[in-house]
Amino acid sequence: CSIYLIMYAMFYLIRRKSLVFTRRIWRLCFFTMVYGIGIAFIPYVGMFGILLIEFSILPILYFERFISYILNKPYLKQAQRKMLDYHGTVIAITGSFGKTSSKMLFQQALSCFYASSATIKSYNTPLGISKFINGTSVEAFDYLVFEFGASQKGDISVLEAIAKPNVAMVTEIGFMHMETFGSLEAIIHEKMSLVEHLNKDGIAILNYDCEYIRTYPLKNKVHCITYGFTYGDYTAKNLNLGVHSSFDFYHMETFIGTFAVCLVGKHQILNLLGVLAYLYEQGADVSILQRASISFEVEKNRLELKKFNNRTILDDSFNSNYKGFVEALNILASTEGFHILLTPGMVELGTFKKELMNGLVSSIVHSCQAVILIGYQQTKGLYQVLKEYSIEVYVVRNFMEGYRLYLSIAEKQHQSALLIENDLPDLYRVGFFC
Repeated sequence: CSIYLIMYAMFYLIRRKSLVFTRRIWRLCFFTMVYGIGIAFIPYVGMFGILLIEFSILPILYFERFISYILNKPYLKQAQRKMLDYHGTVIAITGSFGKTSSKMLFQQALSCFYASSATIKSYNTPLGISKFINGTSVEAFDYLVFEFGASQKGDISVLEAIAKPNVAMVTEIGFMHMETFGSLEAIIHEKMSLVEHLNKDGIAILNYDCEYIRTYPLKNKVHCITYGFTYGDYTAKNLNLGVHSSFDFYHMETFIGTFAVCLVGKHQILNLLGVLAYLYEQGADVSILQRASISFEVEKNRLELKKFNNRTILDDSFNSNYKGFVEALNILASTEGFHILLTPGMVELGTFKKELMNGLVSSIVHSCQAVILIGYQQTKGLYQVLKEYSIEVYVVRNFMEGYRLYLSIAEKQHQSALLIENDLPDLYRVGFFC
């Protein structure tokens, strides 16, 4: 008990954050206590038997997981029953990245013509989607837009059992969750299974700029709406990127219209392309979409542009993928001033970590004059490589320490631009033994 109290105190002092005792934690405490009391009454074992708890945490965790499944199952079934009675259109969006932004853009565009609703934030798990369905009068909407997350094989099927889509959108496929999937082929098959599970009257919206999507041999025949900058039936040309971007929207070689948006980054326009392509095929009034598109927004902290006098901040802290990281660095390079990157680096790259890290380093070196890395352990490799180049490299313990360092650097510059990249607020805090 003394050891655990000391560890708790260290946790609080280092993380500056109190432990949150959720219902799951209380169940774990209860099962552990019952297990320990049970062992304590075994003859000839007595109090020393409580030490066996140290070696039995895995059985306790698996038992608690089983109890959670029993408790959650009625909640999931309730959502499933509600969706069986729903007669509107269900749109499901999956991909390695771009899901949340595409979902938000879809919902905003649909709302110009239909009653529509979408899951909030990154609610893309069975419980998150069920929470949305159970707390929403789904029958009041013509369209429901869901984000389907998949971190391992079979996740898409579990989500489809709750909300079977009529329309499936695959935004991008890349090196995400490599440690759980094991291979890129497994990721491709899992993401594309959303399309292959559609009925014959289903519609697939596919990003054809992604080679893995473009070359995938679909086993079923559905109507495919393809989009991209280079490939696809629907394309964007004459891009004018900036705080206020614009592009020309084409179907094949037919000009449809010019769209002005406040989306930052080429990849956000790519996400919007798939949305526009679907609505155009549904007969939506293009002039209404043109007027509405300037107000379209994506999730906060996803390449969000903020300006403070002579300082520019690109807040991409909710991002966690390689391609988005590189795109954000390209945007940073196009801004004026002294360029600073604040990041904990990349995780979940699996066996491709070395190759992707080399590409990331190249982009960082060409985009930044200073790099602030968060956490000694996870950025050790990146730090060693960056030190070989003629840029300033710092390592700090947590986000706030890094942000204070950025302010001290920015004070010495006439103009500066900061890129905050990858899951900073929650995931990366330094440990005691780093």
